[in-house]
Amino acid sequence: MYDYNTIFNEFIQFKHFLGYKYKTDEIQTNAIKNYLIENNITKITKEVTETYARLNPNLSSNTIARNMCVFREFCYFFKYQKNIDCYQIPTKIYPQNHNNFIPYIFSYKEIKLIYSNLNKPLNNYHYSYYSQICYPLIIKILYQTGIRIGELLNIKLENYYHELSAFKIINSKNNEERYVTVSDNLNEEINNFIKKFFYNKSNEYIFKLSHSTILNYFKKVLKLSNIKITDKKPRIHDLRHTFVVHNIDKTIKQKKDINQILPLLKAQLGHKSINSIAYYFHINKDILGTINTISEKELGYLIPSIGDVNE
Repeated sequence: MYDYNTIFNEFIQFKHFLGYKYKTDEIQTNAIKNYLIENNITKITKEVTETYARLNPNLSSNTIARNMCVFREFCYFFKYQKNIDCYQIPTKIYPQNHNNFIPYIFSYKEIKLIYSNLNKPLNNYHYSYYSQICYPLIIKILYQTGIRIGELLNIKLENYYHELSAFKIINSKNNEERYVTVSDNLNEEINNFIKKFFYNKSNEYIFKLSHSTILNYFKKVLKLSNIKITDKKPRIHDLRHTFVVHNIDKTIKQKKDINQILPLLKAQLGHKSINSIAYYFHINKDILGTINTISEKELGYLIPSIGDVNE
């Protein structure tokens, strides 16, 4: 029997060396390791992988596909990095469905309603003075910059540059640093917020709140704005999708070349390629009339054709 503990540690180090954070998948990697050890498996065969895929019948097909994707990567490492023969799971088996979810794109009218209700008192919701200013500001930043909520909550004072109207993102999903710019008005609002609550403590987080706290507040604002909430939509992450759609829409309306804004959106979102922006581009009623004024040749490559894109 192989020393799976050592091999799996080498596998994780290998993924990190390639530039992957591999935090979530590391949990699944440990589950695979425990499965092999507990069942005294001396060789990874087709039957071994199929049995593992069926261990929990309550998992969704997409979750199973994600788990088996990790198993597939390990088998590849096992064979081609460690020169140990084992079954190679075909990519066509356990495919992940990347196209099954359509985000909610807020209309301009809905954004105006949300903004108008950000500072209104909410029933059965306690506000501190800090919360009254902090919560609305977070929603504005998410919509106006396209930043991820996790990235925003990880920003420290030392990574905010008032003179540049920008944040520096350190811990991004793709593990790359980038600058996210904000408008002049939003920049002043952020600066005033910092002056009220901080005293030159550069290592402090600007927004000392949890993701769930902001999500709970956001849902209450949506309800106050008469925006229907289902089990899955709208998500707070949909503000990121809306940011892309509205910026492209405004560019078209201003009769500017779309190719001029795409590199800027790529940098703002923290993507590695312009093609990945297609993941965030979805057509709603606001933009439908706008895109009818230009040819398919100008916009065709943005109509979503989802590939391997990190949301």
